[in-house]
Amino acid sequence: MLSDLMKRAFALLLTLVLLGAAFAVPASAADQYASYRTSTRGASSGRLGNMQRAALAINQVYVASGATFSFNDTVGPRTKAEGYVKALNDRGAKVMGGGVSQVATTLYMALLNLKAGSVAFDEVKTYGSDFNAGYIPDGDYAVVTDYKNDKDFRFTNRTSQSLLIETWFADNYLYCTVTQTASSFDSGNWFATPAPDGKTGRLLGSASIYCGNDKKLLNNIDLAATTIYDTTLRSGDTFSFNDVVGPRTKEYGYVRAINGRGVETTGGGVAQVASALWLAVKNAGDITVVEKSTYGEKYNQSYVSNSADAILTDYSDDIDFEFRYDGWGSITIYTWTDSGRLYCEIYRNN
Repeated sequence: MLSDLMKRAFALLLTLVLLGAAFAVPASAADQYASYRTSTRGASSGRLGNMQRAALAINQVYVASGATFSFNDTVGPRTKAEGYVKALNDRGAKVMGGGVSQVATTLYMALLNLKAGSVAFDEVKTYGSDFNAGYIPDGDYAVVTDYKNDKDFRFTNRTSQSLLIETWFADNYLYCTVTQTASSFDSGNWFATPAPDGKTGRLLGSASIYCGNDKKLLNNIDLAATTIYDTTLRSGDTFSFNDVVGPRTKEYGYVRAINGRGVETTGGGVAQVASALWLAVKNAGDITVVEKSTYGEKYNQSYVSNSADAILTDYSDDIDFEFRYDGWGSITIYTWTDSGRLYCEIYRNN
């Protein structure tokens, strides 16, 4: 009797071992994939809602080879206008957008699980001994983000391929995975997802800015973005924002809206398109800036977290944003709006 039980146990154990070997993840695949989860158990509805908004903003984001990811620029301001509410943050203080830093922390921990050298952390601030939320055991790994006070979480993709960020919630946990991806037609760092109109190519730089829901502002942003969309530059060509977008006047469909200084002007909001374009350009290689002005200390909006990235353009006063493409072949610029967000992507063509 005992002998039969032992034989059955041994057979079951052998079966499990064989199944484990059959479904084991190859080492090469494991090097391209990392994940982490943090508990959301006990989180208030407000904190959970804030986390869900931030997680949605970074979900399905591709970071191209050599590109820098900014948590603040991707998630945007944590304000009432963007749907955030007051909730406990990781210090235990009730603040607008409380809980968003847990999303940054979960992403950070997933990135740490990638193969060494896959990413370079450009900016990481942690709660340290001030951390009292408990979703990870060590406050030295709990990332602090604060859009208003310019505390960002940024990293650069050092791999030869794109990194895909994915987030979701299940069973009282927030999950984050980071996957190194390449398209089927090239073993290099070609972007795995088609460009907006179905074209494919190597993604050189990308940016996303939250624009809000002001209809007049969105009208101006969409007009400028539509004008730039599908602009192609060959090697040696110079892009002029003013020449491509044209005058920001009533005759061209522009209306009065708030600009980067907080002043209502005809065409207000168009500089947001220039700013998104700049954020994409500065992440790209083989591009030389010819002319660039910023709002500097006069910037008082929140569509970018750093005033140095708030590009100033003015057609009538000849304040332009210009850059030259110095690489091989050609590049195409895509700018578009969707659900209150402005997107810019620059692709090197096949």
